[in-house]
Amino acid sequence: MLIRRRSTRSFASRPLSIDQVAVVMWAAQGRTAGGRRSCPSAHALYPLTLTMVAGNVDGLAAGTYRYDAERHVLAPVADGDHRDRVAGTTLADHDWLRQAAVLLLLSGDMDAATQHFADQPPQGCRGRRYVWLEAGHASQNIYLQATETDLGAVLVAGFDDDRLLGLTPAVVPSGQRPLALFGVGHPADRQS
Repeated sequence: MLIRRRSTRSFASRPLSIDQVAVVMWAAQGRTAGGRRSCPSAHALYPLTLTMVAGNVDGLAAGTYRYDAERHVLAPVADGDHRDRVAGTTLADHDWLRQAAVLLLLSGDMDAATQHFADQPPQGCRGRRYVWLEAGHASQNIYLQATETDLGAVLVAGFDDDRLLGLTPAVVPSGQRPLALFGVGHPADRQS
């Protein structure tokens, strides 16, 4: 699977199934046996939030949803297709990113992590490092699960944080910082 993993920057117009979306989101933040998660988290803090901006998923209305890992369900945040607005906050990737069937946004509660790990040096920094590491684990899981299910995915880190945080309706949960934005869909080179 690692040999086949690639970033996809050209997406087909074919919709994703709800099952495809579910397995990719589970890979990023889902529950596994024994109450654990699909990616590691320092002290099992799990400071990440996974938000999906859906526009082309069979059986799911266009909208913004938060992934509830405890129940493996999507919680509606806002109706409507907001992919273009979210992709518009990127520094150079707007034109092709908005064509992805869904956009996945990883955000993190940096303040909670900083407070939780306040006793670990360097003071005020350790918790933030752990959040970034967890975001890296979740990002790789998204890539690998997309590859396993013959989907395309691409990580975009070049976005304007302030513009993304200022979107209405809010895409980033209150008190969190945006960490990574993914486009996920069927690669254009595999139309059928």
